[in-house]
Amino acid sequence: MSYMSYPQRSTRLEYLGFPQDYGPWTYRAVPDPFISSELARLASAHIITGKASTTSCVSLQPCPDPNERSQDRFVVLDWDGWSFAAVFDGHGGEEAVDYVIEELPSFIRTALIKALTDAGTTPIGHSTVSSLLQSSIQAVDDALTNAVKRLFPDEVALAALTDEQIKSTINSPFNANNLAILRCMRGTTALVSLVDPKKENLWVASLGDCQAVLGVKSSNGTWDATILSANHNGTNHAEVARIRKEHPGESECVKSGRVLGAIAVTRAIGDHIFKLPSSYTNRVFMNCVPGFRVSTKLEDLLPRIKSPPYLSALADIQHVALSPSTTNKCEAFLILCSDGLVDLYRYTKPRRPALQEIATQWVHALGERIDGKIDKVGGEDNTALVLLRHALMGGREDPDRLAQMLTLEIPWRWMDDTTVLVQSL
Repeated sequence: MSYMSYPQRSTRLEYLGFPQDYGPWTYRAVPDPFISSELARLASAHIITGKASTTSCVSLQPCPDPNERSQDRFVVLDWDGWSFAAVFDGHGGEEAVDYVIEELPSFIRTALIKALTDAGTTPIGHSTVSSLLQSSIQAVDDALTNAVKRLFPDEVALAALTDEQIKSTINSPFNANNLAILRCMRGTTALVSLVDPKKENLWVASLGDCQAVLGVKSSNGTWDATILSANHNGTNHAEVARIRKEHPGESECVKSGRVLGAIAVTRAIGDHIFKLPSSYTNRVFMNCVPGFRVSTKLEDLLPRIKSPPYLSALADIQHVALSPSTTNKCEAFLILCSDGLVDLYRYTKPRRPALQEIATQWVHALGERIDGKIDKVGGEDNTALVLLRHALMGGREDPDRLAQMLTLEIPWRWMDDTTVLVQSL
């Protein structure tokens, strides 16, 4: 039965932080279990089983407008027992994030194989893996830069060209140069995890504001939540201080919690408007078709670009020594998610809960399911879907709110792209 056959109701979306005079908007009052089935379909819920681990996956953007399709991406791979998983939150367009999901895993795998070969029979060092993760992410960003520099090596070369010459270089049909420019104009965060074949070591690389949370069952039977990702955005005082130190005398290098008053994240792959001299934006990016998809007016942003780069592609790396399970039950799991999952909790309480509080909720919810203390919803085994459902309902059992979140009849997106992976360890 189509959800269109269910009765219409209206909501003002106050729980998403919209003003009281916003709306009302129509939705369909789809009851459970039908709305939960619709969630699983819309989120493409599935489970990937590898040699060493099982990963539950969901990714959701319910807005039906094709122009608002999700720019989140994820990858789950098994490399001879090494478990690789990653979440990417693209922004400004899909070109950068689509390039990264194709290239970054192979960069990392190639570096890992070389490190293992160099180590021979000696166990590979923790710091070696940390370094290759960091250098691989940087190398992908450098590859984007180099693709532009091959066309326009420097500002002197740019100055020697007319606008028409630049346009003919980057905008002709089926031109690979056009894609190279678009990849630099767009951007993406990166959150990468790597687990060795014996499940003794976990590495997490974070760039941007996606989140990684480790859930581990302690010796007394309780579940502990540890955040393994860094928050590289304008709410991180250390990040703001770093940028201000790198750009002395530039009062607007961070403005209203955003880099140059324009972008929330302080580290990302791509986003070369914040990394290259402003002449590249003026002469190349602004002549590219299609153009920018940014909310900040470029004429306001460009005068602030004085000493790029303002964004970094240096990932934060965390290593954790794991204790492999001695039982047949999962005693540890890793949650990887885009920031959309956290945003869904932003307006559910009078105050915004801290990230650690939200992470603890996630781990306890999944830990209780693993321990058999709560029933599975509809026999559902996809733990990522459990977290997504919990977030969409505001942390409580509220199928009507779930119906609102999935069936709103509104012409633009009402929630951020949201992707969740849960990997057994």
